[in-house]
Amino acid sequence: MLALLYLLQTVNAEMLRRAAGSLDRQLTGTASGRIVADWALIQADHVHPVAMLVCGVWLAALALALGRGRRPPRWTFDGLGVWFSLRLLAEYLTINGLIFEGSKVEPGVLLGQIVLYLPYFVITWGWIFHRLDLVNQDQPGRIVMLSDADQARGISAFDYYHASISTLLNKGKPTIAGVSRTGRLLVLLYLAMVLGLYALTFARILQLTRSLI
Repeated sequence: MLALLYLLQTVNAEMLRRAAGSLDRQLTGTASGRIVADWALIQADHVHPVAMLVCGVWLAALALALGRGRRPPRWTFDGLGVWFSLRLLAEYLTINGLIFEGSKVEPGVLLGQIVLYLPYFVITWGWIFHRLDLVNQDQPGRIVMLSDADQARGISAFDYYHASISTLLNKGKPTIAGVSRTGRLLVLLYLAMVLGLYALTFARILQLTRSLI
């Protein structure tokens, strides 16, 4: 799953680079435009190339160790997961910023970036819920509760990814609920980001529609 997140992040990085390049060429000199452009360009030109190289080597080392029958320590997996989670938040802020400069970016780039961001979004959140509620826990359900999981069968890693995806597809109707304080805060943040993605997608479609009229 971490390898899939790496591939999705690579594609998202290319979309961000295209959006940042378009914005940089068409800046009007406004303060908001300059801030958005600087933030996007720093990620596209500096953060992404280094991060993709480091994560690629990291994943290759993990694959080599597993291929030799060795069990890497848990932190080697968690380190990548934490990085992808931080990139999730950073890219969310970037997409929010770019939507306000949509008239200066090539048509379809921002909408394409949002569409490609969605699978990265749900898989990363699935990993977060799975890591906190299932891994190294006596029993699942102490952090979050999955309403559509078969409790008699037992909770598996797949159920957390399924809950993350189904909540997005069900127009924000949650299939996951927080149990502990940490779980409630995480679910609240997740649902807020889902609603934000709905609003961003609608706004971008409206911008594209207006540009065609």
